[in-house]
Amino acid sequence: MKPTAVDPLILTPAVFQQFYRQYAGQLCAYLTKSLRGDKAEAEGIVQEAFLKAWKKRADLRDTKAFRSWIYSIALNELRQRKRKLRPLTFEEIETPCARPSPEQHASARQELARVMTALDDLPDEQREAVLLVRMENMKFREAAKVLGVPENTVKTRVRRGLLKLAEDLGL
Repeated sequence: MKPTAVDPLILTPAVFQQFYRQYAGQLCAYLTKSLRGDKAEAEGIVQEAFLKAWKKRADLRDTKAFRSWIYSIALNELRQRKRKLRPLTFEEIETPCARPSPEQHASARQELARVMTALDDLPDEQREAVLLVRMENMKFREAAKVLGVPENTVKTRVRRGLLKLAEDLGL
């Protein structure tokens, strides 16, 4: 018989801290991509998501589902904050690179701008699905839990999103 909820004593501060160390970095990277490079905002969402998760730890039904659960919480927080955020300009995006030539740097910035614009042009549902599956390497099943939709819906959103990206980028 499956338990209806995780005993809050099982999700002790030490276990929760272990989950934080395991998932906070990758969650922050995902959110930073979703926010077009705004790492400070992404870090704030990660902190808020983990705080909410701690407060609602009794709602977690299985510790094996922690990753999709924390991503769901963070995605909801992201959606709430996105409604209030101003759009970032391309100049505000940090682009990591290893000392390219000025020509390479300009070309890379142009290509990044094209990709970011194409991602921005996707409907929110497709962009979220593409980022979770392709950038975060989540299985369709796990992304479906995060997004709160059936697995086949995620597959459809990813497929349509990738087709639209390929079309917009001329690939």
